[in-house]
Amino acid sequence: MAASSAERRARTVIRVVTDVRFSAIDRDELARVLAAGFDHGGNAIEPFTDLDGGWTMRCCLTDSSPADRIAVIAWSPFRWHGPYRETGPVVVHVDDCPRPGEVRRLPPSIDQRPMELRPYTVDRRIAYDHVRHVPANDSVTEHVQSILEHDEVDFVHGRNMHGG
Repeated sequence: MAASSAERRARTVIRVVTDVRFSAIDRDELARVLAAGFDHGGNAIEPFTDLDGGWTMRCCLTDSSPADRIAVIAWSPFRWHGPYRETGPVVVHVDDCPRPGEVRRLPPSIDQRPMELRPYTVDRRIAYDHVRHVPANDSVTEHVQSILEHDEVDFVHGRNMHGG
């Protein structure tokens, strides 16, 4: 005998995500990398002065401003080793950074940019069924909240789809 719709609803568990936090890259690790002069890929860090502004800054989750001293570095946000550990380019301030630490909602300039969202399971594997390509002018924040509603997703890592 088939279950009634009320019985099916009673068995459905809905995971409601209410406390999403976006974290900039680790401040202490960034300070260590900058002091050493080499990024996570072993490349020499080459600071430059931003002439125009508008780079997505992973150290503070803001956009750069003209005259900021910045660098594009190879960075792995993950402290584990294995096939799903990624290293990719990020842009950081090399001098003083107006770092907020964590935010509950991304600033509009970042929230509306195209981004690839890669969800990870608790065992540090990519949850491929939930990877999303967020188009420009969509809300990255809302997509992250939606992805985190899936029980198997532990956290979401975002990658810019465009540089600068």
